[in-house]
Amino acid sequence: MHKLTVLLAALLVSFSSWALELDAAKQMGLVGEQTNGYLGLIASSHNEAAVLVSDINQQRKQRYQDIANRQNTALATIEKLAGDKLVQKAAADGHYYQTASGSWAR
Repeated sequence: MHKLTVLLAALLVSFSSWALELDAAKQMGLVGEQTNGYLGLIASSHNEAAVLVSDINQQRKQRYQDIANRQNTALATIEKLAGDKLVQKAAADGHYYQTASGSWAR
């Protein structure tokens, strides 16, 4: 399990390639972290944010799948672990995140 935690930490750091665009979208309240490990679109009418969410989620899914394959673990397990960490970080940073009930909080 420790190895999996290290891989997830590396995964979260690797998302920094989108950091400026993603941080701006989070600061503006356009996107938020979901419990499933993917970004959610809060402002559905914002086309640029929708493209950003789609692009990042595609990259995340590929990386989650790579980790799952290396760890011989279900994709859903990796998504859940990443989601937990990303939601905690979003809450600590004052960004939107999805609660267990599915609603958005900040």
